[in-house]
Amino acid sequence: MRKLSSSLLFAATLASGAGPEMVAIPAQKCTIGGSVSHEEVHKESIPAFLIAKTPVTNADYKVFVDESGHPPPARNSVGNNEQFWNGKTFPAEIAMQPVVNVSWQDAVAYCKWLSSKYGKPYRLPTEEEWEVAARGGLKGKPYPWGDAVDKTKAWHGGKWDGVNTLRDASYGAANPYGLLGMSGNVWQWVDDWYVPVFNGRPVQEELNLFKVIRGGSWSNEAGFLTVNYRNFHPPDFKDFFIGFRPALTASSPAPPPPTK
Repeated sequence: MRKLSSSLLFAATLASGAGPEMVAIPAQKCTIGGSVSHEEVHKESIPAFLIAKTPVTNADYKVFVDESGHPPPARNSVGNNEQFWNGKTFPAEIAMQPVVNVSWQDAVAYCKWLSSKYGKPYRLPTEEEWEVAARGGLKGKPYPWGDAVDKTKAWHGGKWDGVNTLRDASYGAANPYGLLGMSGNVWQWVDDWYVPVFNGRPVQEELNLFKVIRGGSWSNEAGFLTVNYRNFHPPDFKDFFIGFRPALTASSPAPPPPTK
């Protein structure tokens, strides 16, 4: 497998020195999750914000690793032999695939670096922001683009196949906001703690243990890819199913939602 040259990596990454391509999401209401919020305080009204058009790629993440000295992705938290990076390099074939084997803590560090580099307050999206972004302004639809899913719309139901395991971050069907990869390919870290609830009350012993992930991955079946499906892991957990995308608080009003 050939390795990317530094010039090819830079050409494949953060566009024109302006940071990641962001999409404006209008202010709106959010009914989080399938039926019951596991948030202690669910934020029903979501102000306008921006979110990256695709998950962060390996090429993007390499710029972060090279410039910040942050450790590169290695094996996952359970010690599987499968990994994509070899030190600070990786096969050219996966440059535009979403970076994986990154923890919530790694994702936060990336957003802080991005903020310093471009002078904007990048961060992980909240869970509500992620969900309204994924829905794309559609009402009552299970997937970001509508009612049905197949492998041309979202990469899912796969098995480990080395550099062919994932698809590029831009793979599949866009939702009405123009966002890609909101379903399948990689789960995505969001900012929020997962709050376990029993008999209508938060389980105090399990608070601040898990961070929420959304979207489903390359290995999951279709039911895990719906816009309201919620999952969680500890913030230091890493796996080759999980990536992320940054968000920004809007500095000016976003366009109105699409008319359906």
